[in-house]
Amino acid sequence: MIVYIEDTLFENFLITYIILCIIFGFIKEEKHKFRMFFASLFGAGVALIYPIINLSSFFILTLKMCMGYIITLIAYKNSSLKKQIFFFIMFIFITAIYGGINLMLYFCLYGNFESSKKLPTLLILISVGVVTYFIKQCERVIFKKKTLNNFIYDIIINLNSTSIKTKGYLDSGNILCDTTTNKPVVLVNFKMFSKINKDFVVSNLVTQKTNGLKNGHYIEVKTATSNDRLLAFCVDSLQILKKDKTLTILNPTFALTKVKISGLDCDVILNPKLIMEG
Repeated sequence: MIVYIEDTLFENFLITYIILCIIFGFIKEEKHKFRMFFASLFGAGVALIYPIINLSSFFILTLKMCMGYIITLIAYKNSSLKKQIFFFIMFIFITAIYGGINLMLYFCLYGNFESSKKLPTLLILISVGVVTYFIKQCERVIFKKKTLNNFIYDIIINLNSTSIKTKGYLDSGNILCDTTTNKPVVLVNFKMFSKINKDFVVSNLVTQKTNGLKNGHYIEVKTATSNDRLLAFCVDSLQILKKDKTLTILNPTFALTKVKISGLDCDVILNPKLIMEG
């Protein structure tokens, strides 16, 4: 029985600490390791009590929720009640994920939930490691998308009588300038190029003709490994819709990029010089 208590303390302490680390990583706030240690220790101690309490499932669940809130209060003290509640909800949600996985493993191993046996500690630690890995991957994807969204603007491209409202990604890596006018260049993929220049004959790309394009010309692009030529053209205006104002650039230079714009929900790569100059 002593081994069982030691294992239970260790497992619950470790799982609680990992959950708190994940939440602090998600909210992007500084960890309080001293508070996290005591919160995890408290959680591990409380976990020993549940099996010996003879209460209904409803009261056990209520008690666990109360203890969970106390754990989050110990680990994360914030003057904002909204943030405190959000932290608690995250704690309950992730705890439920770990618990659900362990219940599934228990059923797969023993065939029912009535067995008095306990999951091997090694199996619990492996499941915790795997679940933690997937949670961290999801967290990374969420924050990557959130970060990217901070650089995505609503834009309007105007040419002749056509106005196209779409989204443009402000890419600090796009430092391309038109070699003839020294204007910053906005990159578009073929899909957006076709929308803007509806009358352009695609076969002209092979012969490098610029018929049907406003101020159509080619830009020489030099890289460390090769030289390339991008088809460039102008539109009447480009409007970048910012939070506080609308930035309008007259006769901006666009270029058709051969590089696939992947991982972004837009077909336009904006040049940061446009924002700076505006």
